[in-house]
Order: sequence, then structure tokens, then C-alpha cells
Amino acid sequence: MKEEDTFAIVPVKRFENSKTRLSPILTDGERAQLAGLMLGDTLKALAATGVRIVVVSSDGRAKEVADLHGATFLQQGSDSGVNSAVALADAYCKKNGAVASIVVPQDLPLLDAKDIRRIIATAAEDERCIVICPSVRYDGTNVLLRRPPAAIKTHYDSNSYEMHLQAARQAGIPARVALIERLMFDVDTPADVAELAMRVEKNKQGLSAVATSAAAQFLAKKCRKSGGVFR
Repeated sequence: MKEEDTFAIVPVKRFENSKTRLSPILTDGERAQLAGLMLGDTLKALAATGVRIVVVSSDGRAKEVADLHGATFLQQGSDSGVNSAVALADAYCKKNGAVASIVVPQDLPLLDAKDIRRIIATAAEDERCIVICPSVRYDGTNVLLRRPPAAIKTHYDSNSYEMHLQAARQAGIPARVALIERLMFDVDTPADVAELAMRVEKNKQGLSAVATSAAAQFLAKKCRKSGGVFR
């Protein structure tokens, strides 16, 4: 399976509705700025893989970022959840001959093109399967590849990792679990920001070649200004 046969689906909330759990440390304007930076970082990493990128959002700012990176933009009428956004993209994938789709959120600051290629390669030998990378807490789904795109419906609600594994079992298709540390790390809480800021500082010292994205730098700077006390 070639990368160009895979469509990457990136669901995007309205920027001001993004990362509300960071409200104690970021203003509404800063959260909107962060959303734009994260989306740009995500699309840049995906573009390096050769996949076709589909951004789904009700926010015109997301379209502007998508256009900058050559991504297809699908307009939602309103923020109606990740599952609704993915369903809209699924119809587009089917119409345009996608062999597989890979759902990638915009809040993975350590996202690397080689990890996406690894996910795609894991599905190369199966005509029907899913490949799933959980969140670090194993309660969410950070990356989900489905071959074909309609192999299962998505369940981005509570405990989506287990829900997607269960859906694969019910559909009678293999579920490959990819435990990729960079993909398992996402930014939801102030404690996550503190962890990311630490990674950025290690990177500056030459100890770790991670966390160089614009969003990571933005959050690390915010953390430094606060004295690094996010918990």
C-alpha cells in the first residue's frame, strides 16, 4: 500500500473551542493561537509522508492553514464532534478511492512523519484491518488507521481505545496496536504542558531530538514565563 493511497483525516474544532482544559494557563486568544500552530505542525508532518490530507472543520481559519499545506478542506456546519467530522471525511475518502484512512488529531506535538509511515506499513499486508496507537493513559485513541476507511465506525467518546478494539473484534478484522511513544503523547492538561516544556529544554541541550514544533515552542515559552509551575 502506497502512502498516496492513504487519506489522513484531521478533525479540527473551532479554534476558540480547542484545548479548554488549558484555560487555567492560557487565555482564549492564546488557545486559539495554539490551535492554529498545532494544525500547521500536524499538516507539515503529514505532508512529508506523501499521504493525501483532509481537514474537516467549521472554522475558516482551519481552511486557511489547510490551503497553505495543500490539504483538502471539508466544511462542517458547526462543531458537532470528532465522529461526525470523520464520517464526513469517510464519504470523501470513499468517493475518491482511498485504500485506507488514518485519523490524526492536531494535538500531538511530537508527531513525526516516520511514525506515520510506520503505521501505514503495519497495515500493508492486510486487506482489512485497523492499526491503533493509544494515548499514554490507554483511554484514548491518538492515531487510527482503517483499511478500508469504512472498516469500522469511529468512537471518539469515552474510552475510545477500547471501543475501537471492540469494534474491530465485532467486525472480524485484525487490530494491530502500535505503541509509538511520540504518538502516544498529547497535550490536554497543564501537566502535559510542563512535560512538553521539559522535553523542549532537553532538546536544546542536545539530549533529545524531539519537541521542535512551533506549538511545542509556544507552550514551552509560556511555561518558562510562569516559572515552570504548571501541574
